[in-house]
Amino acid sequence: MLHLLLAFENLNPMNWEVIKPALNFLWQGLLAIFVVIGLIILAVKLTAFCINKATEAKKRREEAQNAETPESDS
Repeated sequence: MLHLLLAFENLNPMNWEVIKPALNFLWQGLLAIFVVIGLIILAVKLTAFCINKATEAKKRREEAQNAETPESDS
């Protein structure tokens, strides 16, 4: 128990040498979170774009196929 208390003896929130590694770790973690969120947003937008393009192409194919086949006169 005494060994554990001695390990935390140097921790002082007003000491810059103690705070600096924590802040360094904090900004790197936040940057990583924002990068991952940005990649997820990019993937969702790219997927939506591809789905819209595929839907438009399917409609054009169906319209072209309907234009090729003559409708029977009744």
